[in-house]
Amino acid sequence: MNSFNTSIKFINHASVLIRHNAIFLLSDPWYFGTSFHEGWSLIYENKDSEIRKLLNEVTHIWISHEHPDHFSIPFFKKYNEILKENKIEILFQLTKDRRVYSFLTSQNLKIKELNHSKDYYLDKDFKIKCVKSSFYDSSLLMEVNRKKIFNLNDCPIHDKKQIKKFYNKYGSCDILLTQFSYAAWKGGKSNKNWRIEAAQEKIETVKNQSNLLNTKIVIPFASFIRFSNINNHYLNDHINTPDKLISKVGNEKFDLLFLKPNEEQDINNLKQNNESIEFWREQFNNLNDKELIIYDKVSSIDELNNAYQKYRNRIFKKNSYYLMYILSKIPTLGAFKKFIIKINDFKKNIECDLFAENLSLTNAAYDVSMDSKSLDFIFNNSFGFDTLTVNGCFEEGESGGFIKMTKTFAIENLNNIGIPFNLSILFRIDVILMFFKLLIKVISKLRPA
Repeated sequence: MNSFNTSIKFINHASVLIRHNAIFLLSDPWYFGTSFHEGWSLIYENKDSEIRKLLNEVTHIWISHEHPDHFSIPFFKKYNEILKENKIEILFQLTKDRRVYSFLTSQNLKIKELNHSKDYYLDKDFKIKCVKSSFYDSSLLMEVNRKKIFNLNDCPIHDKKQIKKFYNKYGSCDILLTQFSYAAWKGGKSNKNWRIEAAQEKIETVKNQSNLLNTKIVIPFASFIRFSNINNHYLNDHINTPDKLISKVGNEKFDLLFLKPNEEQDINNLKQNNESIEFWREQFNNLNDKELIIYDKVSSIDELNNAYQKYRNRIFKKNSYYLMYILSKIPTLGAFKKFIIKINDFKKNIECDLFAENLSLTNAAYDVSMDSKSLDFIFNNSFGFDTLTVNGCFEEGESGGFIKMTKTFAIENLNNIGIPFNLSILFRIDVILMFFKLLIKVISKLRPA
């Protein structure tokens, strides 16, 4: 352990360790294995010995949100005993569904739910505040030994208006931790322009967040991954790297600080080490040499049909069949319309119609294409469609196909934040407007296939 009293240590991806006196607060541990249904891999994986040594210091773990690159279930299962032995307290935002809470308590782990925007003291000189953002993200605002540290990770606080609103409520910070590259599907293989724009938008976000929050030091993180599936690896073509960010940021008022895994620095004397830049340069330069994941094939169309029927039962148990059916008849909405999926490994097109009891084969042009394993994953998991939009293991066929699919499958994104699709949705205009705002943004980026 280093001799300084208050420090920050980068572990991996979105995971850092903030230490002050006897408090060791770790964020978002994902250190090994794949994520988002074998769509993402870490650029660097931590050794088991490193992780065990780390957990013998940790007193608290904060989880920002439920995405698996932040809330890694394999981590909590593999290191369950050491987490219990060391009485490490897990900190997570209070949610309606309490799914994360339920899982952690089922593992007999100690968990504390954090109310939105409420102050908590881990120590007299270590104050934290968890701030919810958008559908399910959250940030952690820390005051540690008179230093203000904002961990914004993936929070969608992008444009100047949003950032100014955040600043007016929570003030400035000395140190900012924020995502620095795009992390989801960006329009398919032919849509390079969207990926170029998305990468530049992330750089502008880093600049705007840093300048408007009067930040002194920016630690870019939460982007040390690669798209590692045979179906999505093309998405790596325009990701931001440390070198790219450094060259684009230029003469700003803040300093960038890239840390390599397990690098710890005194929070009062942060400085860029050239060895850390060299480490990440080598890692990013070797991305194309790494092995790609190939999905296994689902056994048959019948197996997909069985999964689809379970999916329908799940949907109509939580949502109003009649309201969905009525809306499907309104042409201008385009909601819950049947659409065509090309199953790549079966070389067959199927029609997906929520109001039909079975999938059916068709010769019609397809709206989207994907492997059978991806579709099976959507049918078997309530978070399946959210996972697909992040891992990007699909392609659009007919122009507008992605939007058509979204207007059906995204219903479970609402359900996962405790919002059923019934008449009560009329009282959640904020959610409806947010959903359509996101759709409009996607439509503006898409190009004809």
